[in-house]
Amino acid sequence: MIEWYTLLVGTIILSAAGSILEKKTLFKEHAMEFSTVFSIFAAVLALFLFPFANFNFPIQFWLLIFVLSWLDAIAFLFYAKASRHMEISSSSPLLAFSPVMTAILAFLILKESLTTIQMGGIGLILFGSYILEMRPQKSFKKEILTPFKMMVKSKYIHFIFFTLLLYAFSAIISRFLLNTQGAQPIDPLAFLLSLHLMIAVNLTILITIFHDGFKGIVHGIKSAWKWIGLMAVFVFTSRLLLVYAISFPAAKIALVIAVKRTSTVLSTFFGGEIFKDKNLKQRTIASIIMVIGAIILVI
Repeated sequence: MIEWYTLLVGTIILSAAGSILEKKTLFKEHAMEFSTVFSIFAAVLALFLFPFANFNFPIQFWLLIFVLSWLDAIAFLFYAKASRHMEISSSSPLLAFSPVMTAILAFLILKESLTTIQMGGIGLILFGSYILEMRPQKSFKKEILTPFKMMVKSKYIHFIFFTLLLYAFSAIISRFLLNTQGAQPIDPLAFLLSLHLMIAVNLTILITIFHDGFKGIVHGIKSAWKWIGLMAVFVFTSRLLLVYAISFPAAKIALVIAVKRTSTVLSTFFGGEIFKDKNLKQRTIASIIMVIGAIILVI
């Protein structure tokens, strides 16, 4: 029998490959055009699930999927904006902050306490992010405050943190809908199909209001359909495996998300090598520290 952590291995590899393809595509594509075209390709792939999907679930779940679709659509768009302007070895490791966001929400909303070990995990994530933004070409004394300045001043780092906040809410809703120990869990295939169709509609609405609408979609398809299409296959398959992993009763949502962020180490190192990022060794070490902290946080 396949276990949830086995599914996560595939999720990690495919997610890392998708991140690298995303960065490659965003060198030339506008973030909103890219996000919309990607969502349309992913929705087309999701349609193949229709014959196998079971839509026999409570009608109120549709409202939650609708809310979830807007959270995911906006989060994906903001991460694309950040990724377009940052090196992949700098943006990818910051995704390890997602368990911190989840822990903070659990503390504020669910009144869950944080243990000493969990605080240590948060400390490792913060330490890793500090290393990530250090500038090794200058003296430590002169650069000691640089990481804090970068996090305060960089709007693209703010975009990533906003993305992670939205994804934290998204993860909690997804877990509620997919938990097989619930009274009437939603079928994972029906969930994915409905969610991706709604995300595609949402981003089409956003590009129509805030950008160049149908013209931008056509431009995105013509200029980068091969790379976006390949990325859609990788990311959609990754999400499919992730959804099934989350549906396992033994899979704690925070642990699943934390382990999934191991993909940031792969995308940081291999993506950094491909795109010739600076300070790659330092950033890879930082990403490893942050992932270890993320896993410690949720164990």
